[in-house]
Order: sequence, then structure tokens, then C-alpha cells
Amino acid sequence: MSYLVLARKWRPQGFDDLIGQESILRLLKNSLEQGKIAHAYLFSGPRGVGKTSTARILAKALNCINGPTAQPCGTCSFCTSIADGSSVDVMEIDGASNNSVNDIRDLRERVKYVPSGGRYKVYIIDETHMLSDAAFNALLKTLEEPPSHVVFVLATTAPKKIPSTVLSRCQHLPFRRIPTYQIRERLKAISDAEGITISGQALEMIARAADGSLRDSLTILDQISSFSSDISESDVKDLLGIADFGLISQLSKALIQGKRKEILDITGELMERGTDIRSFTRELIQFFRDLLVASILKKPEKILDLGKEEIDFMNNMLAETSEDHLTLVLSELLAAEIDIRNASSPRLAFEISLLKTSFLKGMMPVKEIIENIETYVHRNLKSPHEDVRGEDKSGGEESDEKTLPPVVSSPDEESDKGSVEESDTIQSDAPVIQSNEDLPREESTITNEIWDEALKKMEPPLASKLANADFKLSGDKVVLTLNGGLAVFADSIKKNLAAIEQIFSEQIGSKVSVVVETAKKKPVRKKDLKAEVMADPAMKEVLELFDGRIVDITSTTGSKRENP
Repeated sequence: MSYLVLARKWRPQGFDDLIGQESILRLLKNSLEQGKIAHAYLFSGPRGVGKTSTARILAKALNCINGPTAQPCGTCSFCTSIADGSSVDVMEIDGASNNSVNDIRDLRERVKYVPSGGRYKVYIIDETHMLSDAAFNALLKTLEEPPSHVVFVLATTAPKKIPSTVLSRCQHLPFRRIPTYQIRERLKAISDAEGITISGQALEMIARAADGSLRDSLTILDQISSFSSDISESDVKDLLGIADFGLISQLSKALIQGKRKEILDITGELMERGTDIRSFTRELIQFFRDLLVASILKKPEKILDLGKEEIDFMNNMLAETSEDHLTLVLSELLAAEIDIRNASSPRLAFEISLLKTSFLKGMMPVKEIIENIETYVHRNLKSPHEDVRGEDKSGGEESDEKTLPPVVSSPDEESDKGSVEESDTIQSDAPVIQSNEDLPREESTITNEIWDEALKKMEPPLASKLANADFKLSGDKVVLTLNGGLAVFADSIKKNLAAIEQIFSEQIGSKVSVVVETAKKKPVRKKDLKAEVMADPAMKEVLELFDGRIVDITSTTGSKRENP
């Protein structure tokens, strides 16, 4: 007796044998039990998920000696003939090779005849989307009003190619990819029944490689069972060319950290092992997709079919990156996958794409830079003798007090100091330095530090309202300005003027009064800002040079913390 491959030997023979399509099975079972059998069904979905098998089981359920029933016996002459493909009442038609209008005309003539022995004549048209337009048009009338003894089942992997006129005449049942864990459990049961020794990790890898197709997983298992009598994880990797998780984790870490030397070293190791660069790129994309999901979800293990080792590694990696960074890396890898697939030298395309992606490490979103521009300005305005940490680089003794930049007096001010300049004991060409205490009050200002410390001493409701105000110090008055809709806070702030004045006086070091003003502020529309930016010749040149586009526009004028 010739050998029967596992995919055919273990083809589902009843509704209960089907996995991953629970909602469709429930609908068909209820339709059979209630006698609500449609004249035409359209089964759509990826390859190997049970479309044709379900159509055969439906034919058994309709023609079984105990039927119509949701539980066909599988032993009567009708069930056995349908199972072995010898039934004259169940016809499977390949839409790819019988796609002409003449084939459909012949089918229309045959549907008129009653079944030879069963209750229904079932026409299963596989790959229906391959029919020509003329064939579809010829089928329409028969498909809409077939004889009462005929049931059509159309199966396709491309439902978008089916004309809407056909879709409207059928009950559309979309099949989905089978979850990995269900494929793994099914493979385990079949392996035990066939006496195949295989490790759990190897089953997991086969289930993932099948990409939701049970038929593909059985084909892989059949192939590997001939490769080794005791199937291990390494056997599956060798046969399918699956990369080791260690290499994927190392390369992903080097990408995130921007370590380009490690990227080149790992690429060289991949080539020495004979790894298929195209398939490795797909695995790397899948890994970063899982990493992005893990960064968003609190418990990613419920969604991702990953082992403990992989979950632990991802948790460690998430501490070094962000969702924005991962999203950019993933989009770069998706674009690179197309280039690598079509490149004459996949290795070169792979290396260039990874090196390009590694430069994302030092990038920062423009919006974040704008929001933190004050920090950068503050750093740049530090004393030239200080580094960014405030340490004195001049070699002198460190001082705990922050000194203000020297203020050079004007010629008019120097003329008022005649008594000093005429003195024989004080002769110097150096500019006259004034201390901060000698500055006129109208030139003083409220620093952001003073403002923040003052807000911290106020009650939270009041502080939140003041935080929206513009501020400046004019003489001995602190002027608070509320623009536009923020004017509604004015009355509430005025009721607490005494407490506000006391806090500001303590922070500034002298008695001040607080004045609250309101002003109408015309909102700046992003549409107007974009038009203004697009009219700038320099911006046009930048966009053309880098093939860029404007994603968002933020105005940098009118900041609340803008000091006079």
C-alpha cells in the first residue's frame, strides 16, 4: 500500500475534528439542526485552514443516511464515498483549470438533474477567484436560484477578487488563521498517534513556521520525521533554516544601542552559518513586532506565544528603548525587507539597512526638542568656566554661590562717577562692575526657578491656575497675564492676592504687589503655520533634499516662560 502523507491521512472527517474555526462550526451546526440550509456558501481564508475540508464535511452532513445532521456517521455509503472522492453527487471543481464560460455552461446543464442517491448535489468550486469575468456572469443566475436539491460551496484565498454580485448571492464565512497553540496541540496528538518522538520546543517552532496553516504544519512534520527518528529543536532549525534566538537577540540589542561593529560581526556570523538572509529578516521583523507589543501591554505573555527566556530578554531590552524608537526601527526594517527580497546581493542590502537603522539611537523627536528648548538654552548660557554639570573648569576654587554675568556700565553712568574717576588712588581702564543688588528694580526679573518655587508653596488648585499665566516683574509689581479662555481664572486668582503677594515677596526678597491682567489672544491655527512654513524657500529645499514631509507643526512663540 502506498504511503499516505500526514496532511491527507489526518484530514478532518467531522465538524469536531476542525480547530480554530469555532464560530463558523457553530453557524453550520445550527443551520443543519434548524433546517436553514443556504443554497450557496462562500468560504474564504488563508491556505490550509480547513475550507475544503469543511465543504466536504458539510456535504456529508447533508447526504448522511441520518441527515441532514450536524454529526454525520462517517460509516454509511454516502459518507464513505464522499470521503474517498467517489461520490457522484459531490463534485469538486478546480476554478483555476475550469475557469471558462463554457465550463460554467456545462455546470448549469448538469445542476438540473436530481441526485443519484443522496438528498443534495453539492458543487465545491475551489479557487473560485480564478474564474473569468464571463464565467462569473454565466454563473450568477444559477447561483442565485439553483434547484432545491443543489448546494454551492465556493472556496477562495482571495475574497477581494470575487465580484460583489457573487458575494451578495452567498453566505460569506471568513476562515481565520489557526492560533499557534492549537496547531501545537494538534501536532502533539498526531505525533503521539504516529509514534513520532519530538520535543516540545521543536513542536513550537513547527507551529510558528506554519503561520496559522495546519496543513503546512503537518507537511513540515512529515518532512522532519523522515529527517530524524528523534526530532529535536536543532533538527527543525537545520531543516527550515530558522535562526538561533541568541543571534536574533544579539542583533536586536546592537540595533537598539547603535553598536555598528557588532552588527557587522553578527552579519558575518550569519553568512558563515549559511543563514538565508531573507527569512532571517522576516524573523527579525517579527521579533521587533513582539518587542513593541511587549512595551505596550502590561502582560504580553497572554498575547505573545513566547517562552520564558524570550519574555525575560524583552523585559530587559525595554529598559533601554521606547515605543517611539521601536516603531521607527520596525518601519525601517519593513522597508528594508522589500529591498532585501529584491536585491541581487541580499547581504549588502541587509548590512546597509541595519547600519542605517542603527543611527536612530541618537535621534530625538522634534516635538520633544521644542518642548525642552529652555533646558538647552539654559545649558548654553552657563559660564564658560562651567561644564554642563556646573563644575568650575578655570582651576580656581569652587563656589557654592551662582554669580551673575558682569554688567558693564554705560558711558552716561560713568560720567556720574566723576568723584571716583578723579581720585588719584583709583586708576583703572577695566569696566565698572555692578552687583545684582545695585540693578534698578525695573530691570529685575522673575526667573523660572523663582516662579516654580512660588507655585510649589501654593495650594494645588491655585497653583494649577497660575501655571497657565504669563508673568513678568515691573518695578515692585508682579504682572500676571491670562490670555484668551484662561481669563476665567482671573476672579479666582484675585481672591487670593494676599497669599500670592506674600509668597512672591518671600521668593524675590522684597515687598511686591501682584496685578492680574487679561488679554485676548488670537489662536494660531496649524493650517496657517503650515502655509507659512511651506512658503519658506529654505524649508522647501530641505523637504526636497530629504524627500520629507511635514508631520506636525508647533509654534515656538508666546511661551508662558518667556522672560522680558
